[in-house]
Amino acid sequence: MLLRAMLLSIAFPAVAAAQPSIDWLAPLIGTWNTSDTYHPVKGAPIVENAVRTCRRVMRDAYLECETVVERPNGTGRTYRFLINYNRNVSRFEMLSIWSNVPHKAVQSLTPSAQRDRWIVENISVIGDNEAMQGHWSELVIESRDRIVWTGRRISAAEDPRTAPIAFSETWSRVSP
Repeated sequence: MLLRAMLLSIAFPAVAAAQPSIDWLAPLIGTWNTSDTYHPVKGAPIVENAVRTCRRVMRDAYLECETVVERPNGTGRTYRFLINYNRNVSRFEMLSIWSNVPHKAVQSLTPSAQRDRWIVENISVIGDNEAMQGHWSELVIESRDRIVWTGRRISAAEDPRTAPIAFSETWSRVSP
């Protein structure tokens, strides 16, 4: 554990010096219009537009982002992300749940020194009968009013930054 802390302080000096907290995620708080383009392994891309509301919950222990997708045919969906800093393992974690699929995902979030880029990676997927597929994504806070999140499908041999895109999502702020 001491070696990990030393390595983190070398790689991310500003991050290691500050005490991590849910406050680091404050730029996500608010209401957003999202446009998410999903790129299936086979077939044409699918675009989904939604409204995402991010707020502190559970006595400020978590940031909750709820996304509501409305569709004219009534097949909309809702999904939530619950993000916290897990001080027991010294990392940010996100639990993702969806109304349209039974599995859940737990991912780690690693911030850049400026906290304007977050790397999101799978820790586990719960509720599927198939092997977990690798996931790596980058959430980039471009400005107060715009966030871009790009996810990639990875295999063990691939550089995640150049792996095929699984989704690309743009957030545009509606209100603080």
